[in-house]
Amino acid sequence: MLEVTERIRSLYEQGLPFFKKSVFQDLVRQLDNCRANDPPVEGQIISIPAVDGSVVEVELETGLVMHHIDKETELVVMDPYLDYRTFQHLTIHDDPLYFSPHLAYCPTRLIYPLRSRRSSTKEILDPWKPQALEEVQDGLDAGIKMWEDSKDCRQLQSLFRAASVPSISKVVAFGCSTMAFKVDQRGTSITQHALILTMRDIVKQMTKSPDKPGIQCFAQDPIYTEVDKEVLRRSGITVLEDPRAFLEVDDETVVVSFAPDIPVRQIIADIARPAVLIWNTVWDEDEATAFWHALHPSFNPGCANRLTLASTDPESSRLIDMIRDHYSELTTLEPKERFTGATVYIRRD
Repeated sequence: MLEVTERIRSLYEQGLPFFKKSVFQDLVRQLDNCRANDPPVEGQIISIPAVDGSVVEVELETGLVMHHIDKETELVVMDPYLDYRTFQHLTIHDDPLYFSPHLAYCPTRLIYPLRSRRSSTKEILDPWKPQALEEVQDGLDAGIKMWEDSKDCRQLQSLFRAASVPSISKVVAFGCSTMAFKVDQRGTSITQHALILTMRDIVKQMTKSPDKPGIQCFAQDPIYTEVDKEVLRRSGITVLEDPRAFLEVDDETVVVSFAPDIPVRQIIADIARPAVLIWNTVWDEDEATAFWHALHPSFNPGCANRLTLASTDPESSRLIDMIRDHYSELTTLEPKERFTGATVYIRRD
């Protein structure tokens, strides 16, 4: 285990990208080919490239059934999506039971959602029922107006108009969550989606050439319902399945991401240098230590790196270097409770 960790650290320090668009594209191709088989065919193999140059083969588990304690229902393994392992997860192994030698060098893996279904009819049982389409649409419309009328939105627009911003052709958002359920976070999700539209409008106003194509907007979050997708489509936001939104990110992109459940920042640091980054403030080690010490005065600075294991979107040395060397901080987004204390970074050209 120690030998693996040291090798991974060495590869990382040499600058080897741990996340690559080419790997994402190949995995999408393989999974699409497997999904073409309905019902799923047993024994299908997915080949996953590892950072040490090897290729790991795993058997697709889609369609496997597990019996439930309630005999009227069963659990079925659904189509997988990609599981992204942070640098910290690849190099810190406190519990040998969770260490997989087979996948030790694979930052990108597969993860399978489980769904309940009726044993007799095979009908999928949805634990949550989304609100009606027009109700969600009305909620988004009201949220957009509230955000656009706010001083925080006006200040953001003013700051961008005064800034030197690289060329932008699209906005790509990650993890803005569903707007279709009656939960406490719905208002946060609506405001975050309203920001996507604000950024689109800001970029349109800044575009000098009338011949330039319209600004595209994409969003990715596995929790989106069909209701979310339709409401967003009406607003001009195209929902993409994981990992297709990452394939859209390039140097003319505004990336929007607030406390996602995947390491968006580490992935972006490997695949592109987007024009604008709107995501959680990037802390260096000293800033992170100061934060935790303020919360817990007895905090041991030696534990700082291990604390990042609890984060789904932690910093890394590569991410910190990217921000320091290539970006300037424009502002911190307000209100903080809606944008998780995010910062706006603009690439220096």
